[in-house]
Amino acid sequence: MRYAHIIGYTTVIYQEDGNCIISVGYDGDFRIWHGIGDDDPPTVCVGEHVWTALQYSDRVLIATDLNTVQAYKYPSLDKDGIEFRFTAYVTCLTKNKRYMAAGSEDATIKVLSLDNGEQFELENLGGPVLSIDMSKRDLLAASVGDGKIHVWDIKTRELQHTVRGLPVVKSFEAVLHFATPSFEPSKGNLLAYPNGKEVIVLNTISWEVVKRYVHPNPSTKLTVCGFSPLGDFVAAGSVAGDVCIWDCETGKPVEGVKQYEANPITKLVWNPKNNGELAISDANGQVGTVTDIFIESSEEDLDGADIVEMAEKEEEESEDAYDHIFDKRKDGDNKDYGPVQKTGGPYSDGESGEDDDDDRGTVRSYREPRSYPQQPPFQPGSTPHMLEHCYLVYNHVGIVRRHATAQENSIEVEFHDSQAHHGIHLNNFLNHTMAGLSESVLAMACPNADGNPSKIVCINQAAFGKREWTYTMPGCEEIIAVTASDKIVVVATDSRLLRVFTARGTQREVISVAGPIVALAAYGDHFLVAYHSAPANEDQHISLMIVTCVNFKLRCREVRVPLSAGSELRWLGYSDRGSPVVYDSDGRLNIYHATLNLWFPIYDSVNLSAKEASDSLFIIKVSESTQHVQLVVCRGSRYPLTTPKPVPVEVKFSLPMCDRDSGKEMLEDELVRSLYLKANDADKLMKETAVKLFALACTNECEQRAKELVETIASSQLIPLVIKYASKIRRYHLADSLAPLLPSFQEQEMQEEKMEQESVRENAAIANELQHINLEAITKKDTTPKIKPLPVGTKKPNNPFRKSTAAGSSDGGISSPASSTGQNGANGSSNPLEHLTGKAIGFSAARTSSPSVAAGRLTSNGGQDENRPQNSAAAGTTTPASGMKFLPWFELNREELQRQHPEAAEADLIKIGMREFKSHQSKGQPSTSSTAESGTPKRKLEENDQPETGVSKLAKFGFVKHG
Repeated sequence: MRYAHIIGYTTVIYQEDGNCIISVGYDGDFRIWHGIGDDDPPTVCVGEHVWTALQYSDRVLIATDLNTVQAYKYPSLDKDGIEFRFTAYVTCLTKNKRYMAAGSEDATIKVLSLDNGEQFELENLGGPVLSIDMSKRDLLAASVGDGKIHVWDIKTRELQHTVRGLPVVKSFEAVLHFATPSFEPSKGNLLAYPNGKEVIVLNTISWEVVKRYVHPNPSTKLTVCGFSPLGDFVAAGSVAGDVCIWDCETGKPVEGVKQYEANPITKLVWNPKNNGELAISDANGQVGTVTDIFIESSEEDLDGADIVEMAEKEEEESEDAYDHIFDKRKDGDNKDYGPVQKTGGPYSDGESGEDDDDDRGTVRSYREPRSYPQQPPFQPGSTPHMLEHCYLVYNHVGIVRRHATAQENSIEVEFHDSQAHHGIHLNNFLNHTMAGLSESVLAMACPNADGNPSKIVCINQAAFGKREWTYTMPGCEEIIAVTASDKIVVVATDSRLLRVFTARGTQREVISVAGPIVALAAYGDHFLVAYHSAPANEDQHISLMIVTCVNFKLRCREVRVPLSAGSELRWLGYSDRGSPVVYDSDGRLNIYHATLNLWFPIYDSVNLSAKEASDSLFIIKVSESTQHVQLVVCRGSRYPLTTPKPVPVEVKFSLPMCDRDSGKEMLEDELVRSLYLKANDADKLMKETAVKLFALACTNECEQRAKELVETIASSQLIPLVIKYASKIRRYHLADSLAPLLPSFQEQEMQEEKMEQESVRENAAIANELQHINLEAITKKDTTPKIKPLPVGTKKPNNPFRKSTAAGSSDGGISSPASSTGQNGANGSSNPLEHLTGKAIGFSAARTSSPSVAAGRLTSNGGQDENRPQNSAAAGTTTPASGMKFLPWFELNREELQRQHPEAAEADLIKIGMREFKSHQSKGQPSTSSTAESGTPKRKLEENDQPETGVSKLAKFGFVKHG
């Protein structure tokens, strides 16, 4: 085998005369090989992907991703018209002298008559068409994804026979068992097809089983088969890369050398020259040949010739690497080694001796394991950016389209709610290929291209001033995924790093990921990271990091993603209630319950009646509150069309319950969803559904099941309802048995509530401790004076700018604003700007009164003014402000608590302080360790004092003209 195309589905055919081999692959290349060892085959790129080809006469038909069968002149490859058009890509082609047929992913086969050009369709086949073949007797056999092989008579268009019991597949891209049918080419009276580990041959007249060719290795399943040009041999390929050939007359397998690759065979064709050669291709992009199949040798010279020769890409290195394996098979100076037989191998007949057993064990130890490609990174809600018109993101907020044509290169943003934001049209001069969209943030990213580094550009719709910010990735780091929410923007790079930014453009954390990143999603302060936690085998091993970033505090939980067998991750996101949701290629939608740490399947694509076998679902939004999924049904393709704009549909959550057709199972579905999903009015829905199930159990004479239902739900609010219903239908015994459950349920709910409160307190205490790690910074007193203006109308309106008299004068003059004297205290009036002390406005301390003078004035005044802040306290105590936290209060009163409890340890002292702090808070008293109060209590309003009205307050500012 040798690599011919990139990893992916590859197919191979022979030129009509058998002189060349033609291969097409997932990379869209069409290659002509003049021998499997050709190092420079002519190559032409004919599309994004190529699925199959057919060469006859001077034409070649090629099926590309454009859902058409394009005809070309051969070998010049000039276009020569379109033969077939489908709604999905074409998977297989075949022809005989009178008809030509093509099968498609959209479960349709189209047949064209070469005589009169008439075309007809075979529709609604139940699945994608995997492989087709046509006989000389104008019989058409097709292997379909619903696990059947259908055989039609093309002339009458009637179904002749159906073979059942084959593997079922939903998509051609995920198929391993093609179940390729093959007609005997000389007469067309036999039909062979692989099923499990054997090839079954049917008579096309009686449809009875004629022969069975069993694979020598019972653990290997066959996937493709084909008759030789004369019908004397039949060959089959397996999912493990084995090629087995039988003699049709004797039924014995042909012996030969086993290849060392373990990739599933996708196509097997015989050379039309009937020269004992066939070509094969696999799902890893490789092409190879099997030669000299018809050579016969005697037992004497069995060691002198190879029966099967597999061409390797680097033949000399491969021979040197395995020379020591065959050392035991040397015979004198003879350098030729015979075929190596392996027990259970595809060419073994089980008659080898003990020496051969030793050799076989050695060969088996050098068998290479099969490699499985890991899923590449993708953007949820996007389509391939290689297309001219594609979706960079399509979600519940809006649509971001990219148009990359010869005329324009632009990005168009359309919001679903046009009242919140208007549409945006941008020139894509940086060639952005990824985007994330939220209600207020548009994030776009571009990879490394043409020597330009990878960049992230964000536009904040809710910002004022400059709304756009950008960052360039350092070095050769390239962005592979991006997501955005209203608060954060997250970028994933090929260096397995996560770069977190705020919505306004501040760089936050840089996080390393333990595997190749697959996809991102964001919701508020949370984001999801899907990555490969292990190498892929038949399944993709993907884990999910659920990260919460509040302020600069991070918390992460890691869970495994529940993918269906053999499927890939297709969509990743959040529900409208913030629950992680994943969707795989098998059509299953799962939601994560964070409290229970469990995944729940909430929808399966098979439940959508309007979906055909070749259709795919494109997820837009998951609404957990209304229990609905908003999606687009893609007809015959994996992605929606950009023009015209697709119309989304809404489907209801549906758990995979048993016997969904009955009313009981539907109620059980609603009950489970109301208990575990965050639906609107979940408690009300739970009660109604539980009562209906209780009534149904009573109607069916299943009182024990009814009681079991109530005990399982264990809700005290449900007990009165079911007791009332049981009494109403006169099932008093059931009602009496339910009555004792009420107090136990109430007590259980009280205990759960207490445990929840304790958990909340513990979490709050931990958060409080984290917030006050630096105790010195917390307890440090702020010495900056606070300027607090006095309320209007509380003082006598005096002119603050009148020249003040000397400090010892008796005329009661007003002091300057900077002075702190209190001479007007005896008159009941004071300076309204006296709180602006000299220290507060920048004067030196020499300009203010001395502390002794100030103290004497305070004493003569009889206390501080009620409108000024009271900062004095009793000796040895402090009065904390309202809303003070525990730790600052504890640091202020630590010495007092240690004096009162000298023998208490540090932990006990904190507990004692917490009790005293809470006792003061509950009594509404100041939280200090001393009962002394500071300052003078505020004077109450006397009965004869009338409060000032608004008019009287405004009158103070009026000018009165005195005559």
